[in-house]
Amino acid sequence: MKIHFLINLLLTHFLATSFFAADKPFITTQSPITLLSANDGETDVTWRKTPEGLNDRAVKTQDSITVVHLGPDHPPISKTVYGTVPSTILGTPTMAMSANGRFGIVANHGWRGRTQYSNLIYPSGEPVTNDEIKPSDLSRQKLTPQLSNMLSLIDLAAPDLKVVDRLLLKDNPVHILPHPNQKQFVVGASENFYVFEIQNGKLIQISKSPQPNGLPCFWINPKGDHILATQGDTKNISPCTMHWYSLENNQVKHLCEVKINDDVDTEFMDRTYILRISLDGKFALVCQDSSVSSPELSDIPVVDLTLDKPAVTSVIKQVGPGIESFAFHPNGKMAVATCLGVYKNSIAVLDVASKPAKLLYHLDAGGIGQGIEFTPEGDKLFVGSTTASRIEVYDVVGEYELRKNKRFIKIGYGHCSLTMGPRYQAK
Repeated sequence: MKIHFLINLLLTHFLATSFFAADKPFITTQSPITLLSANDGETDVTWRKTPEGLNDRAVKTQDSITVVHLGPDHPPISKTVYGTVPSTILGTPTMAMSANGRFGIVANHGWRGRTQYSNLIYPSGEPVTNDEIKPSDLSRQKLTPQLSNMLSLIDLAAPDLKVVDRLLLKDNPVHILPHPNQKQFVVGASENFYVFEIQNGKLIQISKSPQPNGLPCFWINPKGDHILATQGDTKNISPCTMHWYSLENNQVKHLCEVKINDDVDTEFMDRTYILRISLDGKFALVCQDSSVSSPELSDIPVVDLTLDKPAVTSVIKQVGPGIESFAFHPNGKMAVATCLGVYKNSIAVLDVASKPAKLLYHLDAGGIGQGIEFTPEGDKLFVGSTTASRIEVYDVVGEYELRKNKRFIKIGYGHCSLTMGPRYQAK
């Protein structure tokens, strides 16, 4: 009897101490990781008014970056630096980090089209476009030319988050992703795909592959030999198109256009843009309408990548009023999408293991959700909000359940993209 009592007492003590150890008064992760948030100051014109009640077109907030270090035994360590890295919300909510977590790369472009960010008034006295940037400007730390076509390489381990290299491109670099080989980085721009490497703290161009299909949002499959891209016409309002490319010997080659099967009830729109390939590389989810002003509930077309000629073979209907981005849980069963809204946003939890994939439920989130990532272990989900200028945290419970954590991470103004990697460990 005493032995059973002692065992129960020890078990109760173990469970209690484990519970309190896990329930720390701050956000933790199972392994040391780094979050990089790019923040677009131009978003301040979205809701700011003049004293006369008109839309204020003057940009008054600098672009910024925020780096957050997380781990199992300390509160978040964050730093935000304004005025060193240009970034734009008119693109994709992901970017690149080196495999060791040392460097981050942010792409910025000058295309504004017919969006609410066209014809803005920028602060005088500072360069804004490529043509206004002098060679000597590129070595300055304080430099955020909002309409430049620029890649910025950031030392995430430096106390001041130093920008160690900048490159100007002639066309608009919309998106940058690390290659699965963990050595190279692929940039999708309005006229070319580029491949870069980091050598001695510099961005070195390895190749340039022309492409004629317009501004691309893309994702690289896990094998690293193909690219799926949605692409838009910068001159005309017309439905976006989707394309399948090969990626071999650092060259990108167009293979075919990706169409929607006749029996699938969905369509591509002029704001069909952001996509992401699943962790197993078998399918991709596509944002049918990446617009904060979308009045209708948007679909999520699903692309079957196992076919010789990929095609949209199914659809998740009416998921949200504008879909912005996706994250796949490591279990391969759950995916999450951000549903856009200026004041009240949501995230949609999807079952992607079922055939066909289906919507499970929605949860509240901060306005205009952009970047979204699961931790490597899959115990937490991070979602960046533009209007709240924060990264919100969701705890993962079971295979399909998320619970919103009351704690969040404050970042620079106007979050527009998020990426995650390991914490850099100096040798």
